[in-house]
This record gives sequence, C-alpha cells and structure tokens, in this order.
Amino acid sequence: MSGNATATKIDLHCHTTMSDGELTPAELVLRASVMQVDVLAITDHDSVAGWPAACAAQARVAPRMKLIPGVEISTRWQGFEIHILGWNFDPEHPELTALLARQQACRKERAEAIREKLIKQGIASNDLPVVAGDSAAVLTRLHFAEALERHGYVSDVQQAFDRYLGKGQCAYVAPNWCSIEEAVTAIRAASGSSSIAHPLAYDLSNKWLRKLVIEFKENGGDALEVSMSQQGPAQRQWLTELATDYELLGSVGSDFHKPSRFRELGRNLNLPESVQPVWYDWANMQ
Repeated sequence: MSGNATATKIDLHCHTTMSDGELTPAELVLRASVMQVDVLAITDHDSVAGWPAACAAQARVAPRMKLIPGVEISTRWQGFEIHILGWNFDPEHPELTALLARQQACRKERAEAIREKLIKQGIASNDLPVVAGDSAAVLTRLHFAEALERHGYVSDVQQAFDRYLGKGQCAYVAPNWCSIEEAVTAIRAASGSSSIAHPLAYDLSNKWLRKLVIEFKENGGDALEVSMSQQGPAQRQWLTELATDYELLGSVGSDFHKPSRFRELGRNLNLPESVQPVWYDWANMQ
C-alpha cells in the first residue's frame, strides 16, 4: 500500500467520544469496517485515550483493517488556532504523552472558564457539560454548543458559536495551546508523521496559508491534508499545488464526527497521483 488511496480506502482523520465525536472508539471501528475502510486512524483532539479500545475492537470485528495511531493537536499560530495531525507514532512515548497531558489540562481550564461565562449569561448550570477532572475524554466548545442547542438556547450549533462561543463573543475564552513547533517535535520524537489538518478551514488568505505551510515545513512538518470528504475539485487542486510547491506529502481524511449524509468515513478521499502519500514509507502499510 505504498501508492495512492485509489485502490485502498484510507481515512486518517476522525473522532470518537474521547474528544468531540459521537461514537465510541469501538463503534467507530465497527462503522469503518461496515464502510469498507481498509486503513483507519482515529485522531481525537489532544488525546490518544481511545487507542486501546480501538485496537481491541479492530482485533474483534475488523481483523483485516489496519489501525494507525493518530492524534489531532491544537496549536497557536499568529493569532489563529491551527490543528496538526500526527500518525504512526508510539502512543506511549513520554514526550508526546507529556505534551498531550499539558494540552488536556489547558482544555479543562478553558472549559471551566467557558462554563462560568455561560452561567453568567443566564444559562442554567444543569444544562451545561460538567468538567470532570478524572475523565479521559476531552471537553471542547462543540460540547457546549450542542448543549445550548439541546436545551433550546439556540436553534443550532452554528448559532451557539455566533452568539456565545465564537471568537469575540461573550463566552469565548482564548486557548493557551502549544506552538506548531512543539506539536511537530513531539510527534517526531515519537517516530510519527505530521500534517496540517483541513488547511482551508482557518479563513487564511492564500498569502497567509503559504506562510503557514512554509513555517510548518521549517519546523519539521511532513504533510498537508490534501483530500477531504467535503471538498470541491478547485479546493483539492489548490491544496495539491501547495503540497507540490513546498514538497510536502499528502494525507486524506473525512474529519468524521458522527453519522450523517454529508460526511462519511472513507468517502471521496482519493489522493491525486501527483502527491506522494504520507504513508509511503510506513512499515505497517507495506
């Protein structure tokens, strides 16, 4: 499997209940098997807590599927929150686990601050997620947005971000994430590969996106997420050009969070032939 993802169905970006996904690691592995995904990486936000359960499920229900260790690390860059994907690393490497522990501590502090701000806005405390200190799952803004929608404070998740949780709104709390360099260095220390996740999701101009890509590569980054499920041909072509221009490898991922007709595991993830896959030299993909 050293070539592109045309013959083999590969999905290197999805989430479980260990971050902001709706399916448990076992349920996600089962769904990936049903969708005939051949290679899967679960990339929860700042967490590898779902890895043991995913491995157990893979051995039980999908023995032919290859399961790759993965993570999605939130970073700060020039006032933007940029997500860095990591794969094929040692999930127990001390440098990586230490970074993820710091990230999760930041997430819990941020979640507590968001919760307090929402309560000050008149949201009932019982209607909001509880920040559990001993929980392995990470709490994200999406959890708060879904709670606001569920209890009728907003009509949908987007309105929750527009009214409360988005940057500049009354319940927004600036995150204290690690730098891109710290994320890439920790992934590399654990013998993994890294990629910028969903490069077009950050509202960056083309000039600033190129600036991001250059700095990512200078810090040892490996790849660009070129192929995503919800993506037009022009977007894929633009990301293909970026990967080619800066000699980066390419990755593919659905960014699956829950079953829906808009985004599905393994769907529409063919990597252009002109881009070398990030997995081209992974021993477990040969």
